[in-house]
Amino acid sequence: MHKIKVVHVTQSLGGVKTYIEHILNYSNSAAFEYVVIAPEHYEFQALCQEKSLKYHPVKIQRNINPFKDLIALYQIVSLLRKEKPDVVHTHSAKGGFLGRLAAKFLSTKVIYSPHAFSFLPFRGIKRLVFYFLEFLAKSWTNVLLSVSYSEANRAIFEVGYNENKVQTILNAVPVSDDLPFRNYSSCKKIGMIGRLTYQKNPLLFLEVAAKLLSKYPFLEFSILGAGLCDHLSNEIQDYLIKNNLKNKIQVLDWGENKANKFLAETDVFVMTSVFEGLPFSLIEAMSSGIPCVVSKVDGNTDVVQNYENGFACLSTEEFCKKITLLIENESVRRKMGQAGYRYVKEMHDIKNNIKHLESLYLQLTQRDGLISINKIRESTSEQKPMHFKVSPNI
Repeated sequence: MHKIKVVHVTQSLGGVKTYIEHILNYSNSAAFEYVVIAPEHYEFQALCQEKSLKYHPVKIQRNINPFKDLIALYQIVSLLRKEKPDVVHTHSAKGGFLGRLAAKFLSTKVIYSPHAFSFLPFRGIKRLVFYFLEFLAKSWTNVLLSVSYSEANRAIFEVGYNENKVQTILNAVPVSDDLPFRNYSSCKKIGMIGRLTYQKNPLLFLEVAAKLLSKYPFLEFSILGAGLCDHLSNEIQDYLIKNNLKNKIQVLDWGENKANKFLAETDVFVMTSVFEGLPFSLIEAMSSGIPCVVSKVDGNTDVVQNYENGFACLSTEEFCKKITLLIENESVRRKMGQAGYRYVKEMHDIKNNIKHLESLYLQLTQRDGLISINKIRESTSEQKPMHFKVSPNI
């Protein structure tokens, strides 16, 4: 039986890595063959090796460098010519641009998943440049696959995609069949997962922490995410020293083996991002039954509905007010945490959402009359997903 070959191309190894790992672990291996083109990454390469999948390491840089970008483009074109994929699935800004251009040279069907558009964090000329690159690559795209409805709206109404070319399959995670046990009787540890970058806005988290600690000195605040793109590391250290908070707020080095433990010990999960696609860390926190307080931005507001399954905020004061409500009210903590789990179970369970992605791959290869994903699943033994560590989008 012919397998559909899909090549994933990306330069980003945060949430995109998690996204692709979920596909590799939960997609039907009897129907699909996957190849990864990405920068070197030990854990990612080890997973592919364990599953007997090809991983081609290519140096694709985040920043624009015409000489190095041309080298990366040449390597990607050469690899695609060698692999002869049915579909190229590109991810993030640089991987999305180079991957789509390479697929255009070879007339291969291509999907683009932005995972938050590249122009969003910028202003002025830089924003125009990145917007132009997104607009230019639009014509090379067969399907823009958004991870949230907010991202789909931006694709249509800001970048100008034809709505017939835009599809949405929500980011998804493994979700337990039953509500996970969580002790809501106390509220002491408040945590955030995120790189120390402008996008994740950790300085707002510190500001909120400082205000709450003045009222509740027993609280413990922590950020998991240092060590990857630490653009604000110096500013964070200066803030902690200036406000005498070094012993009150922990800034922890990122590590995939630390995320499960971090979430297990967190009583309230906070996310202060200035923009998002649809963050894995948030839906993983909600799937664990943790009450969440997030910034009111794309991605976050697709998931969190105020006073129903969490809280979305616009200001420092609003963050403090909603976290205070959770600190002082066990019933609200329990209600928000359990509602968050139920929402993720219904909308973001990887076992369900992977089927929609498989169907999209099949549609693009125009094999619908020759191959049926349902028949494939019936003719093979039930696929048992591998157990793997939580690696939220940081």
